[in-house]
Amino acid sequence: MRVVGRGGANVLIEYGHPNWLWRCCVRWPHLLSLNNAYTIENIHYIKNNVEPLLRGLLCPMELTDVSTDVLRPILNIFISELDEKVVKVIKIKNLASKIATNLIQNDHLLKSYCSQNFQTILLELKPKWIYYDTDYCRNCTHNALKGRETKYCYNQLLMNSSHLETMLVDYERYPNEFKATILEYLRNANNVFKILYQLQRKLTENTIPIKNLRSIHDIKDDLLLLMTLRDVTCFIEWNSTGNTLCVHIVDVDLKPKEKWTHWTKTQCQVESGEKIFHTSSK
Repeated sequence: MRVVGRGGANVLIEYGHPNWLWRCCVRWPHLLSLNNAYTIENIHYIKNNVEPLLRGLLCPMELTDVSTDVLRPILNIFISELDEKVVKVIKIKNLASKIATNLIQNDHLLKSYCSQNFQTILLELKPKWIYYDTDYCRNCTHNALKGRETKYCYNQLLMNSSHLETMLVDYERYPNEFKATILEYLRNANNVFKILYQLQRKLTENTIPIKNLRSIHDIKDDLLLLMTLRDVTCFIEWNSTGNTLCVHIVDVDLKPKEKWTHWTKTQCQVESGEKIFHTSSK
């Protein structure tokens, strides 16, 4: 048993099953009970509020109980008091490819893995604010603020599927069959990016702008859902056998309302910095 992934609020644990992982909340470093309570709330939120919107693309997951003693060697690193006998974990499908293990591109918003002969390709993509209602591009402006030299834009990919050539480093290395298949998928009206774009657009039109937030009491459910959808990760795996694509969405957790101060601070920094403009899909 070992930790195979760590985010700001969760750890991913490989526990011996080839196809599944345990996802443990460690957001609260003092009490296991607080993390357990959030995990229960979170899985209910995902199943009731997020999954119905994603048209079957949500990564399979379910709530399960694991003895605290089993996870104690790992959780002792992250949580000081393990005050309950069981750990509420989310059992989640392991989307990491067992074949495409060569990391050939790695930046903040995109990772690309391939098998030795490019027969399997796995893309890990973070479209972030794929919809924005400003005259400048929110993603590209934020990347510039952070000093990231990102030459591609998911919003531009929506407008023109051939933008994929800009996104993937050494595009010519990828098999023609893969490129034809994924370009056809990107032209489909029901591709994962268009689904996220449409959801973000609808929610943006019906929620208070972040710059207008004044207190935690301004945070409504639709804004929390919007911020969740602005922070998802998409996995697209292509296999040459059958020339098939498999698409999943992960990282769909309920955002704590307390993050509103971070959101407003970031928005202020974005609006006061250098803007990046280009033709937008709106």
